[in-house]
Amino acid sequence: MSKLTPTALAFDPATRHLRLDPHEPAFFQNPYDAYAFLHGVSNAFFWEEFGFWCFGGFDDVNRLLRDRRFGRQNPAGIPDSRGIGQDRSHLRAFDGVEANSMLELEPPVHTRLRTLVNRAFVSRQVERLRPRVEALANELIDRFEPGKTVDLLPAFAAPLPITIIAEMLGVPVEMGPQLLAWSHQMVAMYMHGRTRAIEETANRAAREFADFLRGYVTERRRNPGDDLLSLLISAQEDGERLSEDEMVSSAILLLNAGHEATVHQTGNAVRSILMQGGDVSR
Repeated sequence: MSKLTPTALAFDPATRHLRLDPHEPAFFQNPYDAYAFLHGVSNAFFWEEFGFWCFGGFDDVNRLLRDRRFGRQNPAGIPDSRGIGQDRSHLRAFDGVEANSMLELEPPVHTRLRTLVNRAFVSRQVERLRPRVEALANELIDRFEPGKTVDLLPAFAAPLPITIIAEMLGVPVEMGPQLLAWSHQMVAMYMHGRTRAIEETANRAAREFADFLRGYVTERRRNPGDDLLSLLISAQEDGERLSEDEMVSSAILLLNAGHEATVHQTGNAVRSILMQGGDVSR
């Protein structure tokens, strides 16, 4: 197990400021030593590399999450209208998608949006995916060359969710690589140390992804099918329906969040099984 070098972490108890490069290999491979140290010295600290305060104790985090004075939604809107000296004109398309994302909203807007989107994810709809997921999983495994090492992520963990999500949305499976490219370019906005070039690429990806989905939304309005976009179009609650912007943002969120989570969960699960002495043949 890697240990942090003495220079990798610097904490000032007087100011509760932390200096720790998140790209430090020892921290990246095993952050738990650093977390344990920080839990022991302070329940809150200012992480200089990120420029914000962090809270690590369970009681403090639990209290913050339940305090309605705090929330995810920016009260100044997206982009931030408080005049903090940031020109976000080059992020207009990206901000437009984020403005209708459930990850950025609070009740009652979040509640309305979640209720409508959930209409498309009733248990019977989800259960209908099971045979297809099992068949695709077996198909991908059958492509493994017997007796040879296989890279699980590109050979299995990545194509499984992107194929299912493309089929759910009702878009060509062949678009999978392009959907992933857009997703990765947008998600790069959440990475530490992003550059202007990364931001412009993310904005372009958001615009292209949104335009692509709008074309399919228009088509599904004319010719509804048995797919997620058609279900989102027809979903309603107390006479309320999703706007086109909300549908586009929800579909993008499904891919960006659903794909990444499944890929890493699959990789971590298999690694954990193997490290615990699990049967490799299974």
